[in-house]
Amino acid sequence: MIEGQCLHVASSDYTIETITTQEGFASLEQDWNRLSLASELPNVFMTFDWFRAWNKCFAGEAWRGQRRLNILVLRKDGAVVGISPLIRIVSSCIGFTVRRLEFVGRAGDYNDLVVGDGSTGQVEAVIEFLAGTSEQWDLIHLRDLREAGNAIERLEGALSRARLPYRIGLEEDRCPYMPIDAPWSEIVGRRSPSTRRVFRKQQSRLSRLSADGLRVRIVEDPGQERGLLERMVVLDAQKHLGRELSVPFVGKHPEVFRSLFDTLGPRGWFSIALMELGERLLAWQIWFRCGQELWGYQMAHDHDFERLSPGTMLVPAVINYGFTQGFRKCDFLRGEEPYKMRWATDFRQNHRLQIWNRHWTSLVRRFVYLDLWLALRRWLP
Repeated sequence: MIEGQCLHVASSDYTIETITTQEGFASLEQDWNRLSLASELPNVFMTFDWFRAWNKCFAGEAWRGQRRLNILVLRKDGAVVGISPLIRIVSSCIGFTVRRLEFVGRAGDYNDLVVGDGSTGQVEAVIEFLAGTSEQWDLIHLRDLREAGNAIERLEGALSRARLPYRIGLEEDRCPYMPIDAPWSEIVGRRSPSTRRVFRKQQSRLSRLSADGLRVRIVEDPGQERGLLERMVVLDAQKHLGRELSVPFVGKHPEVFRSLFDTLGPRGWFSIALMELGERLLAWQIWFRCGQELWGYQMAHDHDFERLSPGTMLVPAVINYGFTQGFRKCDFLRGEEPYKMRWATDFRQNHRLQIWNRHWTSLVRRFVYLDLWLALRRWLP
């Protein structure tokens, strides 16, 4: 798309501008932050600082100039009222060049098409704009779209009216969650006798270490605690020792998390739960504060203390913290690890959306990239 390309969407009051440069992106910071904070359903993965940190990270990963910004800015009466944060990637797949529009990456567990009020009108405007500029892209591949309200229904309606071919399905990984409607002592009391016995046994083991300096605490602004990120990176690396297919996540991207600590931390998006024995870090987990929900992100624990289940035993502290702070839901995010399933009561499930334009070449490129190329990658060593 062309930088500064500004089109009025015929069926609405919106004007949409395409931002493709870093200068244009930087100019959006104030409006983007305003929209994120005002959102009825806040999403840390759609904030300006999340996008900036991960885009900078991924831009350096061997794209050779074939990856660029493609942010759609919705204006109404001159004011920015919505932002659709997309990336344009041009890649070669089995002799075909494929021009794709995607979200910034899969580091985030929930994505929204528009940062703003997410109204039907904004979704309609974005889809109409994409349909009107379809000669500039071959495929739109949007992963981990969250079902917020009736967002998916509105999106499918907009695509049908725009006469854009699409395919939508459920992502494989579900997101377990549980309500925070009571302190932990009451919540665990509702569980089965076997679950209560396991919890009491683990709690007893931890209590015996309290005299040696065992403590669990919640850090709300991690950038203010000197050396915390470095300690987390060390424990993250230990978590993956001897696991060839497992890669430290925070340890692989320390510059990203340093940026997020320094930007999102002071604005209240972060909490980090820590379990420590004296000066030794036994476990950590990143929690994001999104409206009335806590979202559990990455975690690591010291395998020398495996019998204490330190990662799992951070959950009671987080639930008590959430209850006292007025949060109503604990979302464990993507994946069904045992420690999540032990406490979860229900699931959310994201959607995967593929859109191609009405040109036959787009259909061929969609098949080459999504069906043929990705299938080959799964089979190649």
